[in-house]
Amino acid sequence: MGQSILVVEDEEITRGFLGVQLSKLGYQVLEAEDGEKALLQLDRKHFDLVISDTVMPNKDGWQLMREIKESPKTRDVPIILITSENEDADMLRAYDNGAAYYISKPFTIAQLFYGIQMASNSNRETEQRENDLVMDGGGF
Repeated sequence: MGQSILVVEDEEITRGFLGVQLSKLGYQVLEAEDGEKALLQLDRKHFDLVISDTVMPNKDGWQLMREIKESPKTRDVPIILITSENEDADMLRAYDNGAAYYISKPFTIAQLFYGIQMASNSNRETEQRENDLVMDGGGF
């Protein structure tokens, strides 16, 4: 079974399209229409990646990312933000707050797949560094 991805998007058509495309690529996909519902999913199941829109009702992608990164249970889950906010300041804010990748709408599936690869590689590198520290004793 492939990696599990949580797609968080308030637009049903976009959410469904992403789910279908990611499933075709071999990923196990679950969906949520806002940040509140995403947090409920994250509480019940481990995900290898979260792909989230930033502009949503109830709890937006920025709030969702903050809560994911603050929780010991989910802080290591990579997050890709997909947004219609195309300002450099938004991109910098995303990376400063822990996003693994940032994609502006409109985007292609190839761009998204590249982001997934970047997020997966980044997460593997972090895990490898942590394993190296444990194997090395992690002391000073």
